[in-house]
Amino acid sequence: MRRAFLLAALVAGCADFEGVVTPTGGLPDVVVEAAQFHRDILPIIERRCSIGGCHSETSHQAGLYLTRDSAWAALVDRPSQVRPGEVLVRPGDAANSWMVIAIRDDAARRLGLARMPLGSGPLTPNQIQTIVNWINRGAPND
Repeated sequence: MRRAFLLAALVAGCADFEGVVTPTGGLPDVVVEAAQFHRDILPIIERRCSIGGCHSETSHQAGLYLTRDSAWAALVDRPSQVRPGEVLVRPGDAANSWMVIAIRDDAARRLGLARMPLGSGPLTPNQIQTIVNWINRGAPND
């Protein structure tokens, strides 16, 4: 019951999101091997998660403010409020970072929770791999 309530609250909080015009959010759809946070990751977060989405200053679903000034500190080595015991971004360990689990198409790993981002299509495989590459190189604030 608690999980259903939480999911309903998340969806309701994102209801004002009008979706993404293109699956890439208007960003280049390429894998960046040596991804940098400010150059490669932040634009994905801003276009797909924050601006008009669930993790803006006004909606901050799951307690996440993913704005330009707060996103890195809100994600790296921070506990998930949705999945207790999970860490959003584990530097050097994308496979066990809740952020990656939440954006991938593996419902079993998400333990029944909806795939992120809510209210729009999933991130592209190239966007997901870029995020994975950044986390695996230590998730630096570069």
